[in-house]
Amino acid sequence: MNACVILNPAAGPRDFHRQLNTAIEHLRTHGWEVELRKTTEKGDATRIARQTAEAGCDVAIAVGGDGTINEVVNGLAGSDTAMGIIPAGTANVYAVDVGIPIWSPLRPNAVRIAAEIIRDGRRKRVDLGQIQLANGQQRYFFMWCGVGLDAAISQEVRNEDTRRLGVVAWAIAGVMVAFNFMGTPGNVIIDSQRERKRVLWAVFSNGQLYGRLWRIAPEARMNDGILDLTVFEGYGVPSTIRHLASLTVGQYARDPTVHFYRGSSFVIQTRKPLPVHVDAEPVGTTPVKIKIVPRSLNVILPPKFPDHLFLKEN
Repeated sequence: MNACVILNPAAGPRDFHRQLNTAIEHLRTHGWEVELRKTTEKGDATRIARQTAEAGCDVAIAVGGDGTINEVVNGLAGSDTAMGIIPAGTANVYAVDVGIPIWSPLRPNAVRIAAEIIRDGRRKRVDLGQIQLANGQQRYFFMWCGVGLDAAISQEVRNEDTRRLGVVAWAIAGVMVAFNFMGTPGNVIIDSQRERKRVLWAVFSNGQLYGRLWRIAPEARMNDGILDLTVFEGYGVPSTIRHLASLTVGQYARDPTVHFYRGSSFVIQTRKPLPVHVDAEPVGTTPVKIKIVPRSLNVILPPKFPDHLFLKEN
């Protein structure tokens, strides 16, 4: 096997990087040829992943958070090169969802275990979402795409000083943004069905977990050729508080201002432009077109991955 490790050097403290070097040596002792390449600026991970796929490399290993994984996904989409991950970022929603351990001082062996998963794990093709902005720009997303409030929060946590706070950064940014964020009327088109909603925020889910806290799309499967859309309607802080509370206690499905849809193509048009993110990375504003691209990415999963995240295959 040959692999390219795509490392965001800003991800993880010094102890993490020592463990990463040990994990790379572990793969090499098991006969793997491993090249380490570090990113220096935004977009590098996509470029390196694309070069890795074009060279016919067996595995590209994304080392970082959800943003780094998204960049690697955009370089690998449509190729046979498998993506493995060693999580080292703020949220790591995908890692939590599929059961890949995340390094911490209390879990120093997590990097080694993640490398063992890459060595011995199961490969599976999964779907990707794809977004198209009004200017024609397109980008894939792996776990989810958000429109509205959560995208505005993502913009607030972009600077590195804030991100060092981890999940606390999201809580601080959430409070700051929520006090000034209002919903806006818009059209939501699901395949050929048009709905008129006052959009506070909307989440397109490829996986089930959202923000590590909420299983927002329990019916989602990462290989079913369908995206799950959750639309939260509202007017400001009271609506935001109600939605977050109902998500936390698992009662959001009973809220008449929360709407659920499933489909393969979508359009969101809003009276006022709303911010948009993919996998917590801001990309632009509405209007947007979104579609599913079935089984366009090869991933490496733990040998005992959660069955509820995937359709059973014959």
